[in-house]
Amino acid sequence: MPSIRHRRVTRWATLFIVVTVALGGMVCATDSSSACPAWPVCYADQVGPVMQAGWLKNPVIEFVHRAISFAALVLLGVSGWMGRRYADPRARVFPWVALACAIGSAVFGMMIILFTLPLGLSLLDLAFALIAMVLITITDAALRPRAAALPARRGLARLTTAALSVLIVMHLLGSVVAGTTPDGVASFTRCLSWPLWEVHDLDRFPALQITRIVLAAVAIVVIVAVAALAQRQRRGRVPAWIAVALVAIEQILAAVITTAGLAPTQTNGIDATIAVTYSAVAVAIMWALCWVLGESLGGIRTQSR
Repeated sequence: MPSIRHRRVTRWATLFIVVTVALGGMVCATDSSSACPAWPVCYADQVGPVMQAGWLKNPVIEFVHRAISFAALVLLGVSGWMGRRYADPRARVFPWVALACAIGSAVFGMMIILFTLPLGLSLLDLAFALIAMVLITITDAALRPRAAALPARRGLARLTTAALSVLIVMHLLGSVVAGTTPDGVASFTRCLSWPLWEVHDLDRFPALQITRIVLAAVAIVVIVAVAALAQRQRRGRVPAWIAVALVAIEQILAAVITTAGLAPTQTNGIDATIAVTYSAVAVAIMWALCWVLGESLGGIRTQSR
């Protein structure tokens, strides 16, 4: 059975990766990356950020994001090292792949601060972060004490994988279609969030915007199906219904945003607090589905190869 120390390290690694992804969305929604123009320090002549109130362009958000992402890298490496003797690839391989993806995302994040990052690399940045979250969450679920006694549920695993795949494509398309405001700032569409169920003149490629809306509708259907299947099989029931509840919250926020109306500003006219919440809930939905997927795959039974 996995050791308590190994489980704790992996649990913390999972938490830090999820928080890192959520803070990345927050940095994007508040345009805070530009508030710390140097790297890894915040300014050329100062390590830490200048304290500032408010969401927009807040260097504290960017600096905390960097600190937590670095801690996540360390924890992923420790988890991989502690799992080196396991036969199951979820303990032996997944943390290392997650670490490689997280390092790639961190490098691209540095490039965003210091240079202009091309669209292709921006997509890799986001994709790597999401893949790292998926893999380490699966490892965390597999190492839980009761997981080893539970068989895998392949049908639930396949359905949850489909939901995650649809969401990843939907989020990546957000970066593709994001336009630029009159002030020269990329629109909020580029940030981790769901589409607002309408085509925006500020953004590009109307056909791809419609594709995102279709993918969001498909994701809702599949997530509800995941919850229904988990309910019957008693595996991943709690995270599945958490995902459904979070989807409902995301749609309520979307309705609030749309009702308030949009304007061509940094966050497309969205109130900063709502924009941050909207992005954070999108990350939480993905994490809940990662948890379901990990539960559906069963646990690790043996340690040695």
